[in-house]
Amino acid sequence: MTKRAILIGCNYPGTKVGLNGCVNDVKRMYNILVNKYGFEEENIKLMTDVDDENDPPTGANIKRAIKQVVSDSEEGDVFYLHFSGHGTQVPAESGDHEDDGMDEAIVPTDLNLITDDDFRILLKPLAGGVQFTFVSDSCHSGGLLDGEQVQIGIADDGELGDETEEHAEEGSTRDFTPAAEKYVDVGTLQELLSERTGQEVSLGTIRTVLFDVFGDDASPTVKVFVKHIKERLEDGVSEEEILELYGETGHMAVAYLKAKMDDEEIDNDEYFGKVDVDGPVNRSGHANAKPDPEDCLPPGTGILISGCQSNQTSADANPTGDPADAYGALTHTIIGVVEELDGNITNGELVNAVRKKLAESKFTQRPCLFSVEEAVDIPFICEPVC
Repeated sequence: MTKRAILIGCNYPGTKVGLNGCVNDVKRMYNILVNKYGFEEENIKLMTDVDDENDPPTGANIKRAIKQVVSDSEEGDVFYLHFSGHGTQVPAESGDHEDDGMDEAIVPTDLNLITDDDFRILLKPLAGGVQFTFVSDSCHSGGLLDGEQVQIGIADDGELGDETEEHAEEGSTRDFTPAAEKYVDVGTLQELLSERTGQEVSLGTIRTVLFDVFGDDASPTVKVFVKHIKERLEDGVSEEEILELYGETGHMAVAYLKAKMDDEEIDNDEYFGKVDVDGPVNRSGHANAKPDPEDCLPPGTGILISGCQSNQTSADANPTGDPADAYGALTHTIIGVVEELDGNITNGELVNAVRKKLAESKFTQRPCLFSVEEAVDIPFICEPVC
């Protein structure tokens, strides 16, 4: 049995969305994996964006690392993935009545968003019998693993989990320590992309600009959207039909791509040759659209612990004002619970304990557990060695 881990910490230095605790999070988690769970150091890949010692956590590097671990894994192995950084949601760009969802994504340091489509393609080849755990200390990450149901979190009736009402009320304010939200809203994402590209990025051109910048390395979610519009343009769809199909917002994406197609200095075959996606994705171009059930990740592929519920934000706390002391609230609390119990805790026990401690500390976020029911009672990550 081999235990492998990828630990990703994005502080986004030098940007308006800079965080302080994410790199600290994964370095501390590194020690937990080695000392509590018996991971060999050579089997842990640390990716951070504040030094030159580790591979930078760009979208391409993160996906390459996951692909390698999946390829190497065999039945009985352990795979632990930890992301600490920003999450985001990209709203639908079309006016289609079916297109009312939002694409959830984690935000690598270079803004090359990683969505559920990426994780589906990357994890589909994972060998059966691998214990895979994904902790995403960010906002808007609950939908990143297909097939896994909410076991702890907001249920259909809107109730909280097992923490007491008293603790939930205590957590309703955050007056204890400076904290930043680990969430890039769509307006800020536009600004960041505008700064990177030197062009104005609108709500309607987020996906098209991501494709323009990252090409082959862009998310399948982006590629499918661009291909969908390209095919409509090649079919000679009229201006009126485009407005009807995509609305004023989506029309901006269409205009952006049409300008690319009409630019004689751009080799269309080379530029648009990057839109093809080999893997299980929905090819309709609709935001947050899933492929057929048989193409989704099968239930039981992994355990996902998200930083908060869908209507909340995750915190990057800096209690002393010194960046060396900063931390993500979820990661910090997980580590505290694991250390307190020497790693002897199940997934369900961990998430409930973390929710309770966060409420007691006046954090508003409530982490969620996504998995099959049977995974609630298995050990977090794997059996501890101490």
